[in-house]
Amino acid sequence: MVANVGYFVLVLTLVLALYGAGAAGYGAWRRKAGFVESGRHAMLLTFPLISLSSLALIALLVTGQYQIEYVASVSSNAMPAYLRVTALWGGQAGSLVFWAWLMSAFATAVGLRKWVRDRELLPWVVVITMVTLAFFLGLVVFFENPFTRLWLSGDGQQLTGMFQPAGAIPLVPNDGQGLNPLLRHPGMVIHPPMLYLGFVSFVVPFAFAIGALIT
Repeated sequence: MVANVGYFVLVLTLVLALYGAGAAGYGAWRRKAGFVESGRHAMLLTFPLISLSSLALIALLVTGQYQIEYVASVSSNAMPAYLRVTALWGGQAGSLVFWAWLMSAFATAVGLRKWVRDRELLPWVVVITMVTLAFFLGLVVFFENPFTRLWLSGDGQQLTGMFQPAGAIPLVPNDGQGLNPLLRHPGMVIHPPMLYLGFVSFVVPFAFAIGALIT
């Protein structure tokens, strides 16, 4: 249930990001402020939605739900609680969710600023940030889904998938593989977040720069 909620929230956020970009772009093209404002509101909603999905994944990691492929690959019974939480960015799928969460946080922050002085840039900032966010969410939803489950086929093969394949039964390992030993150092707890903050935050000035060029 938690995995389903986490995944479908990501899908909803992807749709919302695409809508926000489309509405803001259409509003700028047709000079309709209502569409631009609707796009801005869509941008503001991405942060709480991805926060919900991130919390769902953390809950799966902390409680050791090893029937989830990502949990089984980056967590184990021997790991302390703080490492299970930081396992969110211990693999590529979780890192992309964390990356999208940070990006939505910056997008929401810039959406809440006063736009009296730079009103003409607003639609293009929304378009650029939402297209960028949609790109990373698309990677998560279609290629690096951290909520896929483990299944055992009738002939004994291990399968992965969001939903139960025909003839397969759920596979629930007793323990997971755990984090790569290199990632268990305390320095790695803060290294990825600090690195991502630097990369992701540049989406904001990039969006303003492109918006200035367009206008």
